[in-house]
Amino acid sequence: MSIDKISLSNFRNIKNVSFSLHDKLNFISGANASGKTSLLESLYFISTGRSFRSRRIENIIKRDEKITEFILFALIRESTHYSELHKVGIKKSTVLPTQIKINQETVKTASTLAKLSPIILIEPLSFELINGAPKQRRQFLDWGVFHVEQKFSYDWNNYLNCLKQRNSLLRNAKIDDVLLNVWDKKIAEFGEIVHQQRIAYFESFAAHLKEYLSFFSINDNIKVSYYKGWEKNKNLFDVLKITQKKDIERKFTQAGPHRADIKVSVFSQSASENLSRGQQKLLVVSMYLAQIQTLYKEFGKQAVVLIDDIAAELDDKNLNLVFTKLRVLNSQIIVTVLNEGIIERISSEFNDYKMFHVEHGLVKTIE
Repeated sequence: MSIDKISLSNFRNIKNVSFSLHDKLNFISGANASGKTSLLESLYFISTGRSFRSRRIENIIKRDEKITEFILFALIRESTHYSELHKVGIKKSTVLPTQIKINQETVKTASTLAKLSPIILIEPLSFELINGAPKQRRQFLDWGVFHVEQKFSYDWNNYLNCLKQRNSLLRNAKIDDVLLNVWDKKIAEFGEIVHQQRIAYFESFAAHLKEYLSFFSINDNIKVSYYKGWEKNKNLFDVLKITQKKDIERKFTQAGPHRADIKVSVFSQSASENLSRGQQKLLVVSMYLAQIQTLYKEFGKQAVVLIDDIAAELDDKNLNLVFTKLRVLNSQIIVTVLNEGIIERISSEFNDYKMFHVEHGLVKTIE
């Protein structure tokens, strides 16, 4: 997929802007606080129905006491190989319900948007993927599973609902053993399904990641594995029975796919202890590239890739290597940079792209 055109009204510091994107490579330049990250945020919002910077709608609407809403509109091409365009619009307000429309038809859930337009964001916080909490790596994995497994969202939400009920029961002074057994069975049922969906995707992802790790020559001893959230050779129902007493004591469920993780190690030790900061950044980039490649090669889906200020994270050599791989991806890429000097830092082979400049919330195309 690709985003052909986007229009913004009263979004952050941008009053009214509309521009068309290149279907492959786009650079958005501008000084800090000029609005370039806000443009990335708008592209992310039109594809997911949410922001990656704030949960408060008041922070996103342009600051003006008379303005109570922002509006986004985009033309989204389902595949860069086909001509079908989808008209997508979002209106967010502090006083009225959210409105989402695709081809002039109202959409009730943002997940419908996400299915239509897979979008990956690589920003400074993304580089905490290795050292951050397991939840961040679960979300990374589940992004891919969501886009290839039609029932994953349904199964995962059912699992979370059952988990909530079991944890609520565990917090009671007197526990109903019959009811606890009922929730154990339901959690085990949905938990095993979620695990199978995740492991199937992870195996494809791991194969592509291996190729990128070799290309970037980071470290031959890096091991990336999937931990399902409970003991490897046991089924979830049996584990829930084994841990039931401790679960009652601690008043929460200790085993299950909500504890899953992607384990990254070097010589069986934490990657952060054995890799330099630069190597860790390349490893994270490799993981995102493998995610994009898995989606396309294995499942025929294209993603839009948003990258916020990657030039500040990598030296010239590694920046060139990353853009060499980005260029051959079958994806639309939008990158924010401080200035147009990015072109001088990467290979001269990059001659098919669009460059935009943002200043005081205004966008102009640089020819």
